[in-house]
Amino acid sequence: MKEPDIGSGSTDTVTRVQPQWPIAVARMLIGLLWLGSLRWKLPPDFDGGSERSLRSWLDLEIEHAAFGPYGRLIESVVVPNFALFAWLLFLAELFAGLSLLLGLFTRAGSVLGMAMSINLGIGLVAVPGEWPWSYVMLAMWHGLFLVLAAGTSISIDNQLRRRALPRPLRHLL
Repeated sequence: MKEPDIGSGSTDTVTRVQPQWPIAVARMLIGLLWLGSLRWKLPPDFDGGSERSLRSWLDLEIEHAAFGPYGRLIESVVVPNFALFAWLLFLAELFAGLSLLLGLFTRAGSVLGMAMSINLGIGLVAVPGEWPWSYVMLAMWHGLFLVLAAGTSISIDNQLRRRALPRPLRHLL
């Protein structure tokens, strides 16, 4: 059988299947990053017993707000309702971390992780000593997990997709 000549304008294409395990490993490492970040904002007081607590980071976002409306939002809405927002943040990071680590509801965990990364970037862009590009890269990783369907390898999603869902609904996981 003749090999297709790619440069000839032929309609034949050569498709290479790339291994999925590298993106799965990256997904799991980012999941561990989110889970590791929980240690300094543990309930019930969310201070993690350290000098840099969730509240101190919020204070930095207010003091060094690159975007005035964002700083005012943190100061007037989040800080007065600290316990509520601390719980929401804790649960969101827990979900994103477990989702990415286990490959369970990976797309939802990717979207949530991307949103949290963007939020961190907006809030911390002007804080001295912070490197805002880290949040850009973190958001990019989540975007890759989303578009590359990072739950298709080494994941619970993959097992659920193959066993439980009818073919038309498999793309949801």
